[in-house]
Amino acid sequence: MASILLPALLFGALAHFDYRQALATAERDLLVTLDTLHGHAEKVLEFQVLVLGATDERLRGQTNEMVAANAASHHSYLRALSVNVAPVGIVVFGADGHVLVDSSHETPPTGIGVSDREYFRWHRDHPGSEPHVVGLLQSRGEKQSVFFVTRRRSAADGRFLGVIAVGVQQSNFLEYWRSAASAPHSVVALSRSDGVVLARWPAIEAGADIHIPAGGELERAINANLERVVVHGPSPVDGVDQLMAYRRLGRFPVYISVGMPRDMMLARWYRRLLIYGGFAAAISLALCWLCLVAQRRTRELRQLNAHLEERVQERTAAIRASEMQVRLLAREVDHRAKNALAVVQATLQLTPKTDLDTYVQAVAGRVSALARAQTLLSQNQWRGASLQALLKAELAPFVSEAGGEFNTRAELDGLAVLLPPAAAQPLAMAMHELATNALKHGALSVSGGQATVSWRLRDTEEAPGDLLTLRWEETKGPPVTPPTRRGFGFRMLEAIVRGQLGGRLSLSWFSTGLVCEIEMSLARLHKGNEEGPLQKAI
Repeated sequence: MASILLPALLFGALAHFDYRQALATAERDLLVTLDTLHGHAEKVLEFQVLVLGATDERLRGQTNEMVAANAASHHSYLRALSVNVAPVGIVVFGADGHVLVDSSHETPPTGIGVSDREYFRWHRDHPGSEPHVVGLLQSRGEKQSVFFVTRRRSAADGRFLGVIAVGVQQSNFLEYWRSAASAPHSVVALSRSDGVVLARWPAIEAGADIHIPAGGELERAINANLERVVVHGPSPVDGVDQLMAYRRLGRFPVYISVGMPRDMMLARWYRRLLIYGGFAAAISLALCWLCLVAQRRTRELRQLNAHLEERVQERTAAIRASEMQVRLLAREVDHRAKNALAVVQATLQLTPKTDLDTYVQAVAGRVSALARAQTLLSQNQWRGASLQALLKAELAPFVSEAGGEFNTRAELDGLAVLLPPAAAQPLAMAMHELATNALKHGALSVSGGQATVSWRLRDTEEAPGDLLTLRWEETKGPPVTPPTRRGFGFRMLEAIVRGQLGGRLSLSWFSTGLVCEIEMSLARLHKGNEEGPLQKAI
């Protein structure tokens, strides 16, 4: 149930959130379109009012007889005035409803009367200069769908002289609305406060009795003066549910409204809803599958619980074995520590004590060599030490002390070799003795001298790659004179190689420098041969 209900709840929440976002976006787009169309429509009506005022000003103080007598001059003026006005133009009607002056015709048309028109009667009954907007009509002269903006002509004593009318073709708005209201199936309407539609896109025929639905959401918003508020309701033409918003055109009792089909505005949301539904269904199926897998796993666990006792026993045995291994490791560490202390003790006792500074320096150097080897073994968990890393660690202090870079004063040449723990510390001390001798008497004692350490592995009967041959060679040092006697350093070197490593040591003094070769069996050292007592060996 959770596998089905959880995706369904997530789907519902996401769909609702996306619906609100899509609706908010649609409302913003609708209001932007409304503001654009409102600005255009308001300017059109304001311009018509200016034209009416200019016409009334020209005819002020003239009777209808005077206007008719000077019709040609007035026609020229109105024609020039109507250049930028809708093609229907400007018409001046007398008190009897007949045309006195027409901007479109030099000779006023006869047989046309507007005394029966609603706007004519309205102006006759309402003194003042307030403009009146007339509903969509079929022009009797031009046979076009127009609406008029009209104004009363009054004599100085207030008598009714007639009406000035400026005709606005519905098509003038439609051309602009078609480009500005770019959303498909948009509906734009210009209507009076009484709900009479003056112009509409898509276009309607003159005489079509179309009103804003009484009691509808849009009418209620207009009555409550809630401008720029988006409401939804049916279109008065086709009944399609639409999102609508309106604004009043300044001081005119005229409103412009924009509507868009609600389904069209939410079309993208509907498409996303299908995608969300697909994901929800996929997630639900995946969760159901996981439930089935979990059920299978539960059955398997029940079967495994039957063998729990056996597994507990195996685990107990493994823990005991691990504890044994820890104890062995502890003994190994104890042994290594005791052995290291023994080597240190022997070093302290056997180092010649000619003077205090020399004695301290010699002891410190040998203990440091032992410590560096101990560090390498600890880092590798006492499994062994890299020969190259050990040599580099032991030679670095002497090369730095001699004032040269490691890669120019000492050279290492050989493949990777992992020394047994039993060989690491003795070999470190042997390299320390050779480097100490080279710094005092050999190649590292002069600028430009160089020490090269090379090694290789050879097969033996015991194991392949068992015999390690390590060669120490000094070059570019001072002239070499073979010693007449072997000092403590060489005795210690021989004791380490032969006594502790069980290997072979060869020392040769050539004119180019000292050459020392050491051979040892790695297999024997891997089997656990421990370092011999250094003191006894010396």
